[in-house]
Amino acid sequence: MSTDTTQGRERREDRSGRVMRIVLGLFALAAAVLAAIFLVRGEPPQKVVAEPQRVMPPSDVPEKLDAIRGRGVVAPKARIEMMPEVAGKVVYVHSQLHAGGLIQANERIAEIDPSGYELAVRRAQAVVDEARAKVDLDRGAAGLRQLQGWSLDVEDKATLPAILQEPLVRQAEAALESAKAELAMAELNLSRTSVVLPYDVLIAGQTVSLGQYADAGRSLGVAYGTDAFEIEVPVSSEDLSRIGVPESGQEREQTQATVEVRAVWAGRECVWSGKVVRATNKVDPATGMTSVVVEVSQPMEIAADRPALLPGMAVEVYFDGGRTAGGPDDAGNVGER
Repeated sequence: MSTDTTQGRERREDRSGRVMRIVLGLFALAAAVLAAIFLVRGEPPQKVVAEPQRVMPPSDVPEKLDAIRGRGVVAPKARIEMMPEVAGKVVYVHSQLHAGGLIQANERIAEIDPSGYELAVRRAQAVVDEARAKVDLDRGAAGLRQLQGWSLDVEDKATLPAILQEPLVRQAEAALESAKAELAMAELNLSRTSVVLPYDVLIAGQTVSLGQYADAGRSLGVAYGTDAFEIEVPVSSEDLSRIGVPESGQEREQTQATVEVRAVWAGRECVWSGKVVRATNKVDPATGMTSVVVEVSQPMEIAADRPALLPGMAVEVYFDGGRTAGGPDDAGNVGER
């Protein structure tokens, strides 16, 4: 009896021990899980208190700028057909005489063979010298005033009366002036054998080559003046007065409105400065819009933030249409704002 009781008590103690070990193991596992969670989450986020924003009184709120935007295409202000004024064989062509080439002012663009024109100058100079000598002889004969005889032989001018000697002197002087005019024309034709322009140009295309015979008045190529380019921008009639177009009779420099010309080139937006110079005074019957002309000075100058502005580029032009208290939709439509 006592043996059975002892064995039963030992079995109950073993079960109690196993239960305690299981409970302790669960507690240890829970603690490890909690520790891992805190390590992963780090410090709990701190609450950030936002500072109240300052509300500007109505008097401090700036009026919204209502910019007027239009679109246009860059075009040259000056387009020149390069034509020689004399004919002959082309003996010189500038290295930049090709599409895209830049030639400075007063540089020789092309040259016609000057040999024949140099000979014409020499011949005209000889005629001038001969006429001048004849004038000197006639003046000397008139000064003699020899009235011996009344011979009308014009070769013997010294024997002519003074009334006949004076017209002969004037005739010789007229011949001299004519010879001088012929010399001046020959020298002018010689100077025209060199084709030059008085301002910097961008070559748009050429039709001449070295050794080719060039006719007077036949185009050697097309060039654009690079002093300024123009952009014609359509605008609505109500925006025309807001843009500030110079009117006839006004001082141009005092009335020109500054604008921004923008274009995307090589993946980046580039900005040039321009001025409104005039209105075309023509109305498109299809849209009812007129156009203003924007001029960009020195468009070929390259800066760090932009390339040269080239003819044919499609651009957007931003006009300062004035400041309004309303939104952009409150004003008339000029295309886009």
